[in-house]
Amino acid sequence: MNLNLTSTLILIGLFQSGTMIFLILRNRNWRLIQNKLLISLLLVIGVSLLPAFFGNAGLIHKHKYLLFVPLHLVIFVFPILYLYLKSIFNFTFRLNRENSLHLMIPISFWLYYIFIWIGTLSIPVEEKGNWAMGMGYFQINFVHNIVLLLMACGYSFLSFQELSEKKILNSKQKHIQWITYLLIFLFVGVMVELISALLGKIYGYWKSSPLDIWLGFSLTMFVKVYNAMLLYIISLMGYLTYSTFNKNRKVVDKDFIDQKLQNILRIMKTEKPYLNSDFSLATFARQLETNPSALSNLLNNHLNTKFNDFTNKYRIEEVKDKLKIGALHNLTLESIAKDSGFKSKTTFYRAFYKFNSQTPKEYIAQLENEKKVS
Repeated sequence: MNLNLTSTLILIGLFQSGTMIFLILRNRNWRLIQNKLLISLLLVIGVSLLPAFFGNAGLIHKHKYLLFVPLHLVIFVFPILYLYLKSIFNFTFRLNRENSLHLMIPISFWLYYIFIWIGTLSIPVEEKGNWAMGMGYFQINFVHNIVLLLMACGYSFLSFQELSEKKILNSKQKHIQWITYLLIFLFVGVMVELISALLGKIYGYWKSSPLDIWLGFSLTMFVKVYNAMLLYIISLMGYLTYSTFNKNRKVVDKDFIDQKLQNILRIMKTEKPYLNSDFSLATFARQLETNPSALSNLLNNHLNTKFNDFTNKYRIEEVKDKLKIGALHNLTLESIAKDSGFKSKTTFYRAFYKFNSQTPKEYIAQLENEKKVS
């Protein structure tokens, strides 16, 4: 293996990326969608550098199965970055079907390259190129570069538009400035990579273009080193800031609060997770893809309630609804309370009196009197 300066710099970027991914998995709540997308972003950039590392280190000459290896994933970068941007400003963000559509085009190209690679594995080295060409490899690769250009421009526009709105709502958020720089650096990296691909197509991928001669170095290798350095910075800044974004953000806008509260109330109303007696702050935070501390602060500061009171109030209303429809004809009061999520009789009676200023028996008697009057 030939570890020259270029391959060494690429290797440093890869090592830094792997280290930070390990630290996020070990020290952060990696289940948060924000951290999952950050890990995905580091992976696709890092994996995209591997073919250049293999070639520059001389590994492809020794291991022919590395030819056409489907690791060029740059087309994933801007969709993932856009989804990541949305997720760090919106705790209700989920990678649902609608958001997953952003990844369909990159996945389609990736599946094609996997097909090409698998197809060439059983073919002699001297025939691999001809077989790939027969499958439209260069034509698809040209379309891939055009789509990459369009996606880089389109998602950069959407991302900057998203950031401009957040500047109004979250003017004190220093994170916005960093993401802005990140978008610019990534956009420049993709543009230079597309230029190097175009020059390679015009002058031949194994020859120096006039630009290479003028600059005094290979533009293609410069792009790989640039991306390796960028990967190093993203991994470091991502770990130090965005992986703890949920825990440290104190300044939030009203729209965010309203959206978060609406999502909490919607889930409590439609999914009724409180009916499970094991329902807890931790399980609800996991369902909302946030952390218990952030959820607790939200309930305390904006609904003026503690989690236990918040949950028990819903359970009490569930009991009252069942009593109104005559559930006592088939079940005991304790069974109704248990079916509504209460673990103990004592907790049920205490909570019922707290929220109704009367005991369950007094409430039942009130219902019976109302029925007689009506």
